[in-house]
Amino acid sequence: AISMIGVSAIGMMLFTSRPVGDAMATTIWGTSSSWTLTALPLFVWMGEILFRTKLSENLFKGLSPWMQKLPGGLIHVNVVGCALFANLIAPTNPYDLSEVSILDSRLAPGEVMFNGTIAWLGTDGAGRDVLSAIIYGLRTSLIVALSSAFIAIFIGLIVGLIAGYFGGFFDAFLMRVVDIQLSFPAILVALVLLALLGKGIDKVIIALAIVQWALYARTVRAAAIVERRKEYIEAATCLGLSNLRIIWRHLLPNSISPLIVLATLQTAHSISIEATLSFLGVGVPITEPSLGSLISNGFDFILSGAYWITFFPGLMLLATVAAINIFGDQLRDILNPRLTRSVSYTHLTLPTKA
Repeated sequence: AISMIGVSAIGMMLFTSRPVGDAMATTIWGTSSSWTLTALPLFVWMGEILFRTKLSENLFKGLSPWMQKLPGGLIHVNVVGCALFANLIAPTNPYDLSEVSILDSRLAPGEVMFNGTIAWLGTDGAGRDVLSAIIYGLRTSLIVALSSAFIAIFIGLIVGLIAGYFGGFFDAFLMRVVDIQLSFPAILVALVLLALLGKGIDKVIIALAIVQWALYARTVRAAAIVERRKEYIEAATCLGLSNLRIIWRHLLPNSISPLIVLATLQTAHSISIEATLSFLGVGVPITEPSLGSLISNGFDFILSGAYWITFFPGLMLLATVAAINIFGDQLRDILNPRLTRSVSYTHLTLPTKA
């Protein structure tokens, strides 16, 4: 139950609206109540899967040494904390016009702004604090990445389980669709979709979900084919259980482990794609925070010496992607039974002959 409560709480914190009176309340968070109602069942559903497959027990056992040994763990926790509590951590709200002054344009790191706040990472061409803009941009990146990941996982699970369990025509047809989807570069598909849908966070989430679902479907299908041939599935079939019950109660819990690791790694990939789309000007609108748009805004000032406008957002993007990838690698080691078994064997001592 802890996994269900924790995953649901994270979903609520990500999709709950900001305080009344905040300048961003009518932009990125304007439809947050509808997003909460839409995303909460997905978070609860993923928590139920974690609980039933006993992945939470393995996670809690492995996360403690991971936090102690890997520096990426500290970066990962800081990134998530900044994203969740951006309005409390950021020195200013860079997208509140009442807090932004053009007199603070292109201040170097460490200089004092017009309102007395120290710009630790400098300011951009519009006078916005770069540190605050990075913190707000992290929240947008995580919202887009996590939302698109959950939607893609939901679609990929259904397609992969149907293809892996039934086989035959369903498997051939669905996998040919997946092959066609994967034959195109992800960034190209996202560009075409955003050209048709337009700008906006919801549009970027839809585009990234469409780009990613095929990879999840193929992964689940491979795991489902292996589990389909095992004795417990044959026993459930002989007992007369319905196909839906066999898939939901038996096949799904044993096919979800590789998907969890893939989802973690794909989250970093989604953040990179979102930043690329925003950098090209087809992703998140310029009035909303994004690491890609911050890098794009400072690109014109590199030759003039204002390197910090592009350098620090790019450095944070690199650190975020690297931290999530490290987390995914450690998660793969935790959930890999063969690796766990091989480590446990090293502590065994063979009996000696008398």
